[in-house]
Amino acid sequence: MSFIGFELIAKRAWTILPGLTFSMSILWNKKKIPSSIGRDIYHEPGLILPDKRIAATGRIHHLSENTINHYEPLQTAPCKLICRPDFPLDDLKIELLAPKKGIMEPIHQTTALFLWSEENNLLRKTELHLDPQLTEWNPPDQYFMDLSFLIGKI
Repeated sequence: MSFIGFELIAKRAWTILPGLTFSMSILWNKKKIPSSIGRDIYHEPGLILPDKRIAATGRIHHLSENTINHYEPLQTAPCKLICRPDFPLDDLKIELLAPKKGIMEPIHQTTALFLWSEENNLLRKTELHLDPQLTEWNPPDQYFMDLSFLIGKI
């Protein structure tokens, strides 16, 4: 059995305002995998430093006064790996719902995507640089990141 998950990682510092919400999910052959839906809700202001998680798949995480460790850099919880579907993969995308408020530069310039995969108890992390040609933006807040180039690797 194989498992996968994704994390959106900051490549530069991100200012977070209270009320910002990010949602990520995996689209496998144009169908959203319900267990892959991840939501990150920021209730407190802060700064996400480079190489820290902004959002991830497979879980819901609230960042508030009660959940933030003020001695560590702000970041959300790791992705929760989901069982990879058994049917063949023809098309792989990540859907990201991100607030337009606060994002000044194109998302492919300010973030990286990490693929986490596990097979035979071997956990692997792969950094994916986002190609602007493979990132579709549907205003005001929806992005589709085409990862079909990974077919055969996961």
